[in-house]
Amino acid sequence: MAFNSTEFVCFFLLVYYVHWALARRRTASFLWLVLASCVFYAGWNAKFLLLIVASSALDWCCGGAIYRSENPRVRRAWLAASLVGNLGLLGYFKYFNFFAENVARGLAAAGFEGAAKFVPWEIVLPAGISFYTFQTLSYTIDIYRRQLAPARTPLDFFLFVSFFPQLVAGPIVRAADFLPQLDRPVQQDEGRVARGVYRIATGLAKKVLLADVIGLHLVDPVFSNPAVHGASGVVLGCVGALFQFYLDFSAYSDVAIGAAACLGFELCENFDRPFLAQSISDFWRRWHMSLSTWFRDYVFVPLGGRGAHRLEFLRNLMGTMLLTGLWHGAGWNYVLWGLMHGVFTFLGAAFGAAPTRDELAARPLWSKLARRTGVFALVAFSMLFFRNGTVAEGNRGIAGSLEMLRTLGSLAPASGAHPLPWLGLLALLVAALVHFTPRSWPHELVRERWLALPAFAQGLCLCLFAGALGALSYAKAPFIYFQF
Repeated sequence: MAFNSTEFVCFFLLVYYVHWALARRRTASFLWLVLASCVFYAGWNAKFLLLIVASSALDWCCGGAIYRSENPRVRRAWLAASLVGNLGLLGYFKYFNFFAENVARGLAAAGFEGAAKFVPWEIVLPAGISFYTFQTLSYTIDIYRRQLAPARTPLDFFLFVSFFPQLVAGPIVRAADFLPQLDRPVQQDEGRVARGVYRIATGLAKKVLLADVIGLHLVDPVFSNPAVHGASGVVLGCVGALFQFYLDFSAYSDVAIGAAACLGFELCENFDRPFLAQSISDFWRRWHMSLSTWFRDYVFVPLGGRGAHRLEFLRNLMGTMLLTGLWHGAGWNYVLWGLMHGVFTFLGAAFGAAPTRDELAARPLWSKLARRTGVFALVAFSMLFFRNGTVAEGNRGIAGSLEMLRTLGSLAPASGAHPLPWLGLLALLVAALVHFTPRSWPHELVRERWLALPAFAQGLCLCLFAGALGALSYAKAPFIYFQF
């Protein structure tokens, strides 16, 4: 069940009204949300609900056993069980074919001809497995670190894992942020609901009016046939791909955060205007923040962080970014993309200062513009590899990336026979204007005007808005991060 569908609108309205009707009955309300989450997930594949239940049961048991034990060896054993169980499932469903194929190729190159006959298994990737696996892992790791107490009941824990607004594509919520909300007094806040509805509407507008249009009318044509669009087309395609991924994923996060707010919950922010970053490190503080902070806290810091010298910093950073790339998918494109960001981050951090946000804001305008342009160019260039790793139309993996590199390096002009559609370029221009304008305008201005409207006027606007989106959503494109 996709957020950008009529089915979800009807589903969410039902969930919303029943939830608040049961709000004073804690157990009944939570049971209703769990049931709704199961129905939501079953819209993709009901049998994989068993996977979520199994993962949740494993970490509920492991977390409780770790918390009750004072024996370091016992605690480590239960933590290892959680890590092996969760990462084992993730590894099988997401990475088995990738690693098996590469092992087979390596053996064949070494002279073992029989290994070359490996046929990839038909393994369906469960929706959201990368997201809820990291959520449950953070639960057991935080308990092991004595930074968190277990959830009060199995129902509380399963609601944390399966909460439908962020179940399939994040944000990656941590138990320390979500579980305390289950113990707060339940009270419906009309202002919070209005802000949540506005957040949902802006997310859907981003998805349907900008991300889908840029993808269909700009990115897909360039990546499917870069040679005919020339070097300038490849540049526009990479910039368009970066904006498409940002708009698509941040739109999902907007809808998730807004839907949770309507139900009385608060989810963490996932994006903070990433194209205003003045360094690659700053970019990762703004882009997919729930994932970047997860890798920082559970991988980079345990590896040793910045280390005692630059070689240790490089080792820890490259290992973290390699895993970040692989998290996104099983392919060499993702590996190269992650390593590229590791190199960019290392060069920026190791041979330059690490300014604070206040110091970044105090820089002169010309310095800000130059740094932002450089960071944006590097990130857009990396999309040449990232976008060719997805299952999107026109993806040809490493071969496609190399062809685009050749076209870019040759400075070849466009053929003229296949001009880029003006609609994609217009959507890209609008997206850039919205992103780079000050936060106070038009974003906050429009939101405040919306909140000031009476309920009847808000309802009328929503009906008109829903009708317009329904008429314009001809592509019916799924959210990109569902495949991760």
